Amino acid sequence: MGPRSRRTSAIVALLATILVVAPVAAASPWTTSKQSGTNAYASQEECVDDANGTTSCEGQSIDVFEGSLREGGAPTRRGQQVCAGDYRYTFDSNTGEIVDSVSRFGCALDAGTLTVDHLSLVILAPTAIDLTGFTCDPSGCAEYPAGSTTVSGTWTGEGPVVTNAGRFSYDDGLCVQVYADKGSFRQASFEGSIDATNAAMGRGTFSFRTNCSF
Repeated sequence: MGPRSRRTSAIVALLATILVVAPVAAASPWTTSKQSGTNAYASQEECVDDANGTTSCEGQSIDVFEGSLREGGAPTRRGQQVCAGDYRYTFDSNTGEIVDSVSRFGCALDAGTLTVDHLSLVILAPTAIDLTGFTCDPSGCAEYPAGSTTVSGTWTGEGPVVTNAGRFSYDDGLCVQVYADKGSFRQASFEGSIDATNAAMGRGTFSFRTNCSF
């Protein structure tokens, strides 16, 4: 499993935080996203045990991409994408059931702020991103404008370049999500607007499909 697959595991867990409390309705068709090019990401997460039998986690991430992108049935286009978000969620330490969650996420397209040198160096100049917020509890989820943030950073490749192909799937009973990647990957150090504990770069093809029953 490549670095983006490991990152996707965290994203899927966050999506499940939202989806697990959403009302069930008629099944929706598959939503598909496909990218071919160079990606870099940086993330940070910290969890603490609460005194009331729950665990609280919070984190943030930056994800950048340059190459060809295709969303759903839209035509393939070439460009840059810079995404960022932060989140907080609480779950029952015994059952794993989500108690509540708050998250913000957004992307900037073709801002012209990304410089990519293969899997050696990726530089993100300061980029402003509009954010959408999501607040969820057992009664449902609310979506709302959540301001904006500015992110920046530099990824520097470390260690060997590894060729890998992987596939990750997740089914929480409401949504089926499938992520696949194929290409070359490299661990990285990151210095920038978040205090990342995990960073990596990849070059290849990346696809994500989801189908939800609501």
